[in-house]
Amino acid sequence: MGLGLHLVTIEITGRCNLSCSHCYRGNDTPEDLHDFSLLLKQLAEIKPHFITVSGGEPLLSRDVFYLARELKGVCQKLLLTTNGTLVREFPRDFFGVFDEVQISLDGDADTHDAIRGTGVFEKAVDAARYLRGSVPVSFLCTVNQSNYRQLSSIVRIANDVGAVPKMGRMCGFGCNGLDPLDDPLIWKDVLREAMNYGILNDDPLSFWFNEKKKENRRPNKITGGCTAGVAGIGISPEMDVYPCVKLRIPAGNLKEQSLKEIWLNSRLFESLRNWHNLKGKCSGCEYISICRGCRADAWARTGDYLASDPLCWLER
Repeated sequence: MGLGLHLVTIEITGRCNLSCSHCYRGNDTPEDLHDFSLLLKQLAEIKPHFITVSGGEPLLSRDVFYLARELKGVCQKLLLTTNGTLVREFPRDFFGVFDEVQISLDGDADTHDAIRGTGVFEKAVDAARYLRGSVPVSFLCTVNQSNYRQLSSIVRIANDVGAVPKMGRMCGFGCNGLDPLDDPLIWKDVLREAMNYGILNDDPLSFWFNEKKKENRRPNKITGGCTAGVAGIGISPEMDVYPCVKLRIPAGNLKEQSLKEIWLNSRLFESLRNWHNLKGKCSGCEYISICRGCRADAWARTGDYLASDPLCWLER
């Protein structure tokens, strides 16, 4: 319908078989998606470009592949995020419904297992080998204080199994005590290193290493940056709609309002789309149309989703 909703992440279950030290969900209610038929009907009306099936651990849902087949009909690209530990419990051709399977990988064996649990590294890498040739596979590293020096290891491991390396920042503080990066200059170096290694990332601040994007920015129009509430949303198992799965302030609930109504009329989304609302160094920044900072990280660390990006190194 051309409503500008491009990215939807659906947490089909809150259940997980791990207790990772950087997980933003923590001890959320371990429920499965409340009303898939209602959600599917509303997604069909909007037809987002990309849908990510997430959790919890989505492979714990007995309906995951049925849901995926139905979702495939209402989007252009369907992605699964998983910790990889349960992949071998399913025939590999089941995963062909997805356009990509994204497996969490936070570094070498010692680093990954320290974050996610003993033996999880081998299962994650084995899952990538198992799926090779059946569906495109990527590794996603959640960068934090304990693993930011691990990018070269992630690239090496990804190359060994034919996976695409990706990364994103850890927002705020892990529910099990792991600390995020807190030095903007280190984050700048991490983003530069990621670019040099060819690691994909969608961090708002990555624009700094894209001269073409900086030169072609349009001062009066959003053309990139943080998608939370602007081009993307997250949906919880309880049918709450968030700007982003890491920015867990509900804009509405699909059992009470339609997705279209929430997307077009939510005051929360309206505030995120008006960059004049941003505060601190983000306010008035010349790169605001292609960045706007990570709203989830600002909220996680300050309690204010309109505050400055805590990892921005630019001075004003």
